Amino acid sequence: MKEHLLQYIDQSKTAFVRGLRILVEYFYATEIFDPIVKSNIKIVSVFGSARTKSHAPEYEDAHKLGALLYENGYAVVTGASAGIMQAANEGVAHAIIKKLKKRLNLKTDAQVMASKDYEALIKKSSVGLKISLPFEPTSNPYVGVVATFHYFMVRKFFFGTLSSAFIACEGGWGTRDEFFEILTLVQTGKAPLMPIIYVSPDPEHLQIDLNFCLKKKYIDADDIHLIDIVPDNRKAVAIINHFYKVVDKISYDKPNTVQIDLKHDVNARQKKALASLIKAHQGVISGAVYGPRRIELTGFNYKSYGVIRKMIDALNDCA
Repeated sequence: MKEHLLQYIDQSKTAFVRGLRILVEYFYATEIFDPIVKSNIKIVSVFGSARTKSHAPEYEDAHKLGALLYENGYAVVTGASAGIMQAANEGVAHAIIKKLKKRLNLKTDAQVMASKDYEALIKKSSVGLKISLPFEPTSNPYVGVVATFHYFMVRKFFFGTLSSAFIACEGGWGTRDEFFEILTLVQTGKAPLMPIIYVSPDPEHLQIDLNFCLKKKYIDADDIHLIDIVPDNRKAVAIINHFYKVVDKISYDKPNTVQIDLKHDVNARQKKALASLIKAHQGVISGAVYGPRRIELTGFNYKSYGVIRKMIDALNDCA
């Protein structure tokens, strides 16, 4: 019966079954990722071209990025495919192997990868959200937990909800799709504010596009603060570390309010910096209420999330 049901869902083209499949994919992925969500490990999305070859310098850079993220206490989620995505997952795996070789006193990578310690760490630290494509039937071998989706929209939902930061390396339409999707979600408040970083030694193409949008007033000048453009992976990781230096979580549960949960109480320098920014952006935020390890920015206009990013940076700068 289960096989018949799966076949029915997979082959039927009716709108009713498409709706059922979307729900099934949502619950299936929620169950798979529940242990990671409950662990409170911050997850960083890494996207880039699936066509990047393993001998390319971009592959090596993404490999180092995955290792750096793991070493700084983050899990990595990718599209589970080849190229940049595989490189990032592989970087996590190799960082785990390096760590466990010393701890377990083992000599070879194979010995480490056969251990229960490796299995436990890779499942918590290297995540894949794969899209079902006929020319990419399998995920890369370095993901510890993977979910496969038929619909891009369900997959995007999980990238948005699982991630605490987003790094886009160089890539094609798929990379750009994910990059601008997360920007749109953050800009509209459909996803919480997070670091969104573009890594490229030659980002002129993106700068031209952004400058054109600014000139035509398709985006607001404050929106630029939602993006960090950096030349290398070390600067990307430094930005994420800085963003979460004192900030733990950002939410919009109360009307016209940005709630910022902190790792410690606000100091005098931070209050002074926020007061200055609130005064400069009275149409965006009207005030701030301070509590134990929490700030509530009140009177938010739901438009200028780039201003909130400036306030986050000020909080961290004055910590």
